Amino acid sequence: MSSTARVSIIIPAWNLWQMTAACLRSLAEHTQDENVEVVVVDNGSTDATATELEPLGNALFGADFCRVRLSDNQGFAKGCNAGAKASGGDLLLFLNNDTTMTPGWLPPLRQALEQPRVGAVGPLLLYPNGTVQHCGIYFTPFMAVGHLYDGFPAGHPAPRKKHPLQAITGAAMLLRKSAFMDCGGFFEEYRNGFEDMDLCCELRARGHKLAVAGNSVVVHHTSQTPGRFDHNTFNGELLMRRQGKNLRPDLHTLAALDGYQLEMGPDLDLWLALPEARETARNEDFDAQPQNEEICRKLLEQEPLWRGGWYRLMDMIEAQGNLCEALLCATRCAMFFGDADSRERLLTLTSRVEGPQSAASLRAAFGASATAATATGAEEKSSASKVRVQQARRAAYAHGDGILAEIFNQWLLRYGGA
Repeated sequence: MSSTARVSIIIPAWNLWQMTAACLRSLAEHTQDENVEVVVVDNGSTDATATELEPLGNALFGADFCRVRLSDNQGFAKGCNAGAKASGGDLLLFLNNDTTMTPGWLPPLRQALEQPRVGAVGPLLLYPNGTVQHCGIYFTPFMAVGHLYDGFPAGHPAPRKKHPLQAITGAAMLLRKSAFMDCGGFFEEYRNGFEDMDLCCELRARGHKLAVAGNSVVVHHTSQTPGRFDHNTFNGELLMRRQGKNLRPDLHTLAALDGYQLEMGPDLDLWLALPEARETARNEDFDAQPQNEEICRKLLEQEPLWRGGWYRLMDMIEAQGNLCEALLCATRCAMFFGDADSRERLLTLTSRVEGPQSAASLRAAFGASATAATATGAEEKSSASKVRVQQARRAAYAHGDGILAEIFNQWLLRYGGA
């Protein structure tokens, strides 16, 4: 397919007019020389979207703008499918209205889609603060989903590498219209979530691969629609019923490809970490030099999963008496790591900066409040975790995933009394 094929950019929107307007203006600025049409599906908006969308779209894109007005909010899947039906391009790019583009964002997506067997491609999505929001979707050993390398510095090489992905987000996804229609479009029984993963499964079942083009960058202001996560349980169960046979845990393998390892805590919390030898080497190299906060920060930008670096940075900042900055550092550390030491550091600094009540609320959110759980309750929780790990280990062996089975074995040896 020609690299100049027409791209229909389909944007579902429900209220949040200022955000939609910013997205459209960003598109106009960064697609000036591209063969695109912009299709905005107004899902029954009741704010200024109802009256301002068409004038702005026409002013920015002229005849290349199309407004599809639905009578009520029919959700992401139905809205996108309606936009696809109204589109005229050979390529479809589904785009959230809470995104803004960067220069040169579209050509790398076109180029990636021209690679053999690639059925859908997305950009590297960044938070407004410049850290990574999405470079692929992962599945944990218990089949929960998340965004690979969430929170990593944008300049880190890992988020820009090619990975064997099972799913990518529909927040920004380019694919051929023919492939989309062959899959039946987005499955409309989902409730504003997981439609993208279902579509990815359908594409892979037809022999297509998924990709993220790391040299295409879009800023994602992330899930601004009210109630965005209200139906996650329903959607997750529906995904497993429909596509469970086509999905496997892959966080541990994706991490291993980049030199990281998956760690699992006693409550089955999961996080990525450096292998012990690399962690120790970094600690020793840094400790052999005079303590320097600026150098420590730069090293953490290069390797955000250096846990000892976060601890050392916290200690240096705290020694200067800047407890608020130390708390920010502890918060970011706890975003990456779910281990007891990282959480305890965060709790201690929270108590000192925001007070014991805030720390108690945070401890409860971690599920580690000794006062809130009886000994019997804790024992029952531990037993349930052990059963869950044993079941997941059997599944790993059944699927020939010896690496994952060994992760479960290590957990049982450490926490399960087995």
